[in-house]
Amino acid sequence: MIVGLAGALGVTVWQLLVSPNAVQALGSVAGFKLGVANEETNGAGVNLEAGSAVLWDINESRLRFEKNAFERRSIASLTKIMTAMVAIDNNISWDKEMTIDRSEYGLGGNLILQPGEFVTTRDLFYASLIGSANNATLALVRGMDMPEEEFVIEMNRKAVALGLEQTTFVDVTGLDPDNIATAYDVARLAETAFTQYPAIVEATSQVEYNFVIGGSGREHIIRNTNKLVSRDKEETTGTKTGYLDEARWCLVMKGKGELANRIAVILGHPNEQRYFTEVRKVLELPMP
Repeated sequence: MIVGLAGALGVTVWQLLVSPNAVQALGSVAGFKLGVANEETNGAGVNLEAGSAVLWDINESRLRFEKNAFERRSIASLTKIMTAMVAIDNNISWDKEMTIDRSEYGLGGNLILQPGEFVTTRDLFYASLIGSANNATLALVRGMDMPEEEFVIEMNRKAVALGLEQTTFVDVTGLDPDNIATAYDVARLAETAFTQYPAIVEATSQVEYNFVIGGSGREHIIRNTNKLVSRDKEETTGTKTGYLDEARWCLVMKGKGELANRIAVILGHPNEQRYFTEVRKVLELPMP
């Protein structure tokens, strides 16, 4: 059984960012607007409730639409995208049999195992990404034979390597509100995850994941927390949801087909239902 949650606090920090082949920062210093080439935003007149939003053009490596794209906010379970990438980078063993420790159950989504039951690392990976199960994420990291503190250091090193200068991770689940990034950084993070990590694309694009729990033979189904995928059957080549009281509703989604070159990000949305509508609106904005 999966129940949703994950997330974080919004803090406004401006800084001029410099990283190759990308849009960088907008800010305001003594009334002057800062920016660099490769910014080309569209969508004038688009009204969004989300605190921050971007439409990222993968082919052109530029923003096509932005609202507070460089405002630092908590990102809740979007954190799990980086957790998954670092696990893959460290040669995750997909068929390793794992239990979930009692201490790993807590707030937010949980994969419920009965005494004597076990799952594979692959099951934990899917439960973490498409069901946003926090205990599955913790068990996944524990199975990497690396202390969580060291794993988080690797997550931050990866962020630096990707040029995500406004991104900070403090835990692997996103339950800590101090996991912080900008909508722009999330789009760049998602671009890497959804174009260079086939296992992440395979997991997050699924409507649901069906598996058999070891020790009991019990069948279990985890449905994608992105209702555009699990309920409305919209196709994607990568997505992740997130929620915490401090972060509000967060969502990143990469299109498919004619929209495959687009990534839409919504951070800090106040409404659980309407944030799905808004990410679709951003994803489908006209681009020159």
